[in-house]
Amino acid sequence: MDIILKNGTVVNAGSTLKADVGIEDGKIKQIGHDLGEAGRVVDCTGKYLFPGGVDVHTHCDFTLMGMKTADDFHSATVAAAVGGVTSLIDYAFPEPGETLIQGLENWIAKADGRSVIDYGLHPTIFEPTQRTIEEIPDVISEGHTSFKIFMLGFANFDDLAVDYTRAMAAVGRAGAMVNIHCEDQCCITFMADQYNKKHMHGPEHFGSSRPPIAEGIAANRALGLARIADVPAYLVHLSHEEGLDALNDARAHGQTVYGETRPIYLKLSEESLQGEDAHLYTSWPPLRAHDQMDILWQGLQSDVLQTVATDHVAWSRDQKAAGTLVEDLLPGMSHLETLLPLLYSDGVRKGKITREKFVEVSSTNPAKLFGIYPQKGAILPGSDADIAVFDGEKERTVRLQDMHSKQDFEIYEGETFTGWPTMTLSRGDIIVEDGMVHAEPGRGNLLKRKSHTEM
Repeated sequence: MDIILKNGTVVNAGSTLKADVGIEDGKIKQIGHDLGEAGRVVDCTGKYLFPGGVDVHTHCDFTLMGMKTADDFHSATVAAAVGGVTSLIDYAFPEPGETLIQGLENWIAKADGRSVIDYGLHPTIFEPTQRTIEEIPDVISEGHTSFKIFMLGFANFDDLAVDYTRAMAAVGRAGAMVNIHCEDQCCITFMADQYNKKHMHGPEHFGSSRPPIAEGIAANRALGLARIADVPAYLVHLSHEEGLDALNDARAHGQTVYGETRPIYLKLSEESLQGEDAHLYTSWPPLRAHDQMDILWQGLQSDVLQTVATDHVAWSRDQKAAGTLVEDLLPGMSHLETLLPLLYSDGVRKGKITREKFVEVSSTNPAKLFGIYPQKGAILPGSDADIAVFDGEKERTVRLQDMHSKQDFEIYEGETFTGWPTMTLSRGDIIVEDGMVHAEPGRGNLLKRKSHTEM
């Protein structure tokens, strides 16, 4: 055996047991006791052994509104690894006129030689032409089994709704899944026009300029079109009960649909969109009223929602401050490193989710939905030895100076989370130990994914 993790508590989505984990050739070899000799034995007494986090919604290195992210695939995946995330799936955006394959090749070039953890890619459809539709089976055969669609103006969704529905149907026929960003552009444009006429600018008006009904309208429309197209649908970054109601209505019609939320919606409210640093907290969709946090936590525990993913995108303060009009404010922020600590501290320790549910929504469900289970998302014999050794009692106050993203601000600055990884293993390599990063750039592999597993 190469490594034995000894005396820990192994937590999978459906089970908890005290056991040792033996690792050989990057795989989990045995789980039990008295596993014999090993090149290294790590004492995990008092610690949990969680499957490494699987974040299926990231933007590690891209350009939006003419601005390039602060992170690249190296800094983003280092931050992920320190936080116990061992796999991610990033969104690949083809340039105008490019094929899906060309967009994927460009994204692989960004990640190759930089990523320290394994990564997959979701191809994004911006031009739902016949050429794109014919390309979908080839993309799937290369191991990219989920496709992103934006219901927003820059994707011309309203103008091309019929073509997008045809593309969704092609995805469904090929046995893949469509991921949908649900905000209604008509609603957003109408509100922005009203605010501009009244000179209501800045982040203090951002939340109300993209109201919950914009999410509800888009979610219901998206799932209605998915029903017509006969394609499994995954709604990304739901922020409000309007989106959850749409999921429940679609399930009542027998549809295969899934929902994701983000840690910011579980931790922060629209109150953050006031004050001097309000622009740092803008996101698509925006932060919501305080009562929505409990509704989203309940949605996770009750299986209305299946996953938590970050929508990680790192910017500088100057970039976030660049816009004035509500429609020009830059969305997103870095939080790969704090995903698991936040879910544990605010979820498990406060009784909102169980430890097994924590594993389910942060690792197992994402792995199943996006075709990498049981290679990822579980501590089982034969699975990749992707493990977060986690101290459930470790307190740490978040400080920008300690974080590993290149973003120059921290949205949780000064927050104390209880529960942090002390070691992260990826394919049997100890890539982080006591906060020290040992991973070499480029050790991460591209994940060739299967079709999703229904839940």
